[in-house]
Amino acid sequence: MICPKCSHARPLDATNPDWQCPSCGVCYAKVNAAAGEPARPTHKAGAKVGTGRQFGWLLFAIPLLALGWGANSYIERRGLAEAEAITVAKQQDSERGRAALDAALQASGVDARLLQELAGRLEKSCARNKYGLSEGACQARLHEREDGCAASTAQRFPGQIGDTARLERITVAYVGCIFEEG
Repeated sequence: MICPKCSHARPLDATNPDWQCPSCGVCYAKVNAAAGEPARPTHKAGAKVGTGRQFGWLLFAIPLLALGWGANSYIERRGLAEAEAITVAKQQDSERGRAALDAALQASGVDARLLQELAGRLEKSCARNKYGLSEGACQARLHEREDGCAASTAQRFPGQIGDTARLERITVAYVGCIFEEG
């Protein structure tokens, strides 16, 4: 404000009331009313004077930051819950598939003699064996040991295969007999 009486510009850090000139002490409204003029502010209308104007943005920023943090937390929790649900569903599907395979193995009555047919299937994968053998050496070892290993593995695991866990143990024993044992 500029005082209509003494023309003193009111500083922002003035300690006297907003309605009073800090220089001459006159009431701005009375002098302006007598002269027929409205009071003339030196700062924007509606803006807070002093330190309140400097921190007004915090009133907007703090709730905005809290809202953003809350939304981010919700999205992360939702994503983790969805990933967990997918993992559980895959595990249940795997268990159902294993149960169906176990039932099929029991119903078929397949026994350990199935290993006699396995050598032909293993021969097709000799090109990518994990035993460090060339494809030719792998095939030669298969042909050399297939009958003996099938017979010894069938003796170790007599009867029906019954379930996938037993099938896995039999297959590992057979492949070990062919490739790993001297």
